[in-house]
Amino acid sequence: MVDRALALPASWDRASLEAVGFEGFVSFGDLASAGVPREAGIYVVLRTATTTPELLELTRARAGSAYPLDDLIGRWVAGTPVVYIGKAEAKVGGLRKRLGQFARKGSSHQGGRSIWQLADQDELLVAWALTPGESAEDVEIRYRAAFADVYGQWPFANRKR
Repeated sequence: MVDRALALPASWDRASLEAVGFEGFVSFGDLASAGVPREAGIYVVLRTATTTPELLELTRARAGSAYPLDDLIGRWVAGTPVVYIGKAEAKVGGLRKRLGQFARKGSSHQGGRSIWQLADQDELLVAWALTPGESAEDVEIRYRAAFADVYGQWPFANRKR
């Protein structure tokens, strides 16, 4: 492993993510003024409510169709606020560009599409961490695997292998 590798959190909650270097924790609506870096990194989307989410039959995304509610219900991961883990490489604009695409719910960011079927999507928080010395993709893979080791599956909105 690389000396400057981003450590895994002790648990999958905000405090543990902050402890390993995640910052931001802002809503998608506040991303533009949050000073998101242009460097490579990974990001997490967290749900602040601890209740089972209300799911929408229709998506608020501008691209892609809605997932069936049975599929979404089966993918829900109880006991963690983390609903998505993503990456952004520097060569494609880094975290700032990737999170901007995500926030616009557009076709240039198909990952995490399930998020736009959460009724409380406006209350979700986004946090990020830089990945110097490692590719963001390698860190994302490591994070998703570690999450699955605890919960038996990837976060709710992660689908792509």
